[in-house]
Amino acid sequence: MLLHSGVCVVTFTIRTSVSKHSCASCGSRDFVLNPHEEFVCTSCGQVITRLNVEEGPEWRPFLPESESRIRVGSPPTPLLGDKGMSTFIGFGGRDAGGRRIKGRLAADMTRLRAWQNRLRAEDTKQRNLSTALRLINRVGERLELPYGLLEEASHIYRRALQQNMVRGRTIAGLVTGSLYVAIRSQNLPWTPRDVSEASGVDKGEITKNYRLLVNHLGLKIPVIDPLPYVRRICAQLGLERRVDLAASRILRTAQKKRLTAGKAPTASAAGAIYYACRVLGVDVNQRTVAKAAGTTEVTIKNHYDLLKEKVEPKVPIATPITHRGVPRGDSERLPA
Repeated sequence: MLLHSGVCVVTFTIRTSVSKHSCASCGSRDFVLNPHEEFVCTSCGQVITRLNVEEGPEWRPFLPESESRIRVGSPPTPLLGDKGMSTFIGFGGRDAGGRRIKGRLAADMTRLRAWQNRLRAEDTKQRNLSTALRLINRVGERLELPYGLLEEASHIYRRALQQNMVRGRTIAGLVTGSLYVAIRSQNLPWTPRDVSEASGVDKGEITKNYRLLVNHLGLKIPVIDPLPYVRRICAQLGLERRVDLAASRILRTAQKKRLTAGKAPTASAAGAIYYACRVLGVDVNQRTVAKAAGTTEVTIKNHYDLLKEKVEPKVPIATPITHRGVPRGDSERLPA
């Protein structure tokens, strides 16, 4: 028991003898096992060995107001040319003491910042990659793409850059092609037209670079599932949840009968949505559905006629809607 600054501190020790070990300083074989599970020599106080490894932090904050315990930088990210592992001169305009940088010193800092940006890109490939990654981030923000998809697109572009596929092609074309490859690999409902509108690159160039990347890099792209397009088109048209569910069931039945094989997923989804609207008595015309899906009215009509012939729900067309807005027997009579 120890008394330190008026506080009673109780320590437990176990006195033991280790026959195989002896103190290197005094040669004693009498040791004490302290609360930190360390064998300490009772004669000189030297630590002989430890029973386990300390897994806690190797530091602690000494000031009560120090809330942040972060001692390292951000993790590496493939969306930066150097993966975020280098430093850069910021735009704060203040020095370490918080004083504003003015006059000639501010101009010198601007020149230093410009030179640092130039030196970070050592060769043409590094400058190409920096430009491409900025474009990936910009298009991703416009389309509100998930962060993981942008990382996958950056990996695809890096592979293309390593194999010299950029030679003779535009950076924007390969960037949009990489983005569409990542979109297809994750089965997300964005089309080449959406990527074209967000990037300003022609739709034909996007699909051309998409096929080039898939063939040259040997990528395995899964078959497109039209079901995510159903949810997206219904959200754009502001349709009710029951229309979304009915169209999804119709589409699943059509997939089981292999009616969607070889057809555009947006066209199959739009045809199922229009068919579900006709079945449930929702007032939506073909032109509205075709505009939301990015296809033509003729395509909608052809898919609707095919689904009406092969997938026949037991709910009659223009079913009367109840006061709750749901047709009677809707959940039981639609195809499972």
